[in-house]
Amino acid sequence: MLNWRIAAMTVLSISVIACSSQPTPQDSGASADSSYINDVAPYRPQGRPHNQSYASHAPRGDASPTNLPSAGGDKAYRGPGKLNQLPDSIASSLRLRGLAEQNMGAYVRPVNGGQPILTAYADTPRNPASTMKLVTTYTALGVLGADYRWPTEIYTTGNLAGDTLQGDVIIKGYGDPDFREAGFRQLLQALRARGVRNIAGNFVIDKTYFNVQNQGTIDGAEGAAYNAEPEALLYGEWGSCYNMPGKAGQVQRICRLAPRNTRDLNANLFADFWRIWNAEMGGNLGGGLQIGTTPSGAQLVQTHLSAPLREIIMEINKDSNNVMARQLLLSVGAKQLGAPGTTQKGAAAVGQWLESRGLRFSNLRIENGSGLSRVERISAREMGEMLIDIYNSPFRSDMLNSMATIGMEGTVKKRMTNLAGRGKFKTGTLKNVKALAGFITAANGLPYVVSILHNDPGAPGARDIHDDLVEWVYFGSSNNFASR
Repeated sequence: MLNWRIAAMTVLSISVIACSSQPTPQDSGASADSSYINDVAPYRPQGRPHNQSYASHAPRGDASPTNLPSAGGDKAYRGPGKLNQLPDSIASSLRLRGLAEQNMGAYVRPVNGGQPILTAYADTPRNPASTMKLVTTYTALGVLGADYRWPTEIYTTGNLAGDTLQGDVIIKGYGDPDFREAGFRQLLQALRARGVRNIAGNFVIDKTYFNVQNQGTIDGAEGAAYNAEPEALLYGEWGSCYNMPGKAGQVQRICRLAPRNTRDLNANLFADFWRIWNAEMGGNLGGGLQIGTTPSGAQLVQTHLSAPLREIIMEINKDSNNVMARQLLLSVGAKQLGAPGTTQKGAAAVGQWLESRGLRFSNLRIENGSGLSRVERISAREMGEMLIDIYNSPFRSDMLNSMATIGMEGTVKKRMTNLAGRGKFKTGTLKNVKALAGFITAANGLPYVVSILHNDPGAPGARDIHDDLVEWVYFGSSNNFASR
């Protein structure tokens, strides 16, 4: 059954494509894969200061799978809507720009589960771009729980002789999407408090909780920030200002945002270790950097806990943070199907979660869970039906809080300002792809889900048409559909 789920819910040939929350190059149109998502806005959750730390001796990250009993059959609505083609005003706007109507899938339905008011080309599987993050974050809430905090641990091996540790220091990660200097510093302070000043051995990074194969980038720019890859020990997803240009100790401040790939990840972490441990804490490291595993006899010194998941997903959905979304997919895979977390396991876990909610999506294809992909697919109806389920689930508040408010924040701050505050949406943009999915409270006070997946060479330039459709839903009394 496991193999069937994996085959059904994921594309097994996974290309590694992701980006951080930094702005990415604009679409040059040079090739089908030469553009990257640009749904980025400066937002950070208001519930905690940036880099705030949480410390505790937490359980390991390999807890038992979440019990996800099947809900039985498919509860998704498969019937027609009151209108089964795009409204005349929307269709006319598309035609005026030379865009084919059938390339834009749209689904609008009351959150109370009544008949949809619009099902236009809604069953065609399409590339959802970053709206796929809604699938990933909803699954994470269901599998990990809204209060889940990722542990990151520091261990030692060998004995302490005076102030010298006759062994190694090991940092083990469990996929924290937001592990930064404050948390790292806290772990090193705990080590120093044990009386350790000199480390005779090595600084060891244990990232075995995930198994992510580097299959290259989609454009060959290995050092580019938008090609960041997930890691079980992801450090400062924005990148560090430090690099190791030569032998240990030659730490040079080179920039505010360094390139992000596997080599840079480890160099940056090690460089910050050297800066904090040697320069600030007066310590010394006899060895160097190693990538390895935590021995069974290693001594746990301290555990750092991330912010809770409900805060992490705010950054993922409002900022459209791709590498964080990929961390989530790997984390749910490790939780449900055992470590190491893989993308295949994550995709299978998504399928299990949706089935437990009574949602069987035959069009769903997951490559990395972030939407920065050319193979991920879902239909506008399936996206809309998942939004209906979100609204009627125990996770409504957390999901709505994680989505950007139109006209006010995130990736929709400058969109539909005339409806500011009346809707929560997630956007998606790739070359040939434009998507919008979320909730709008209409003028009559009734909330609706709106799902728009548009795959067309001219789709990225049709943002205002998508906004017009949302307004069509809002002013429902004038079209005799949204008001019913």
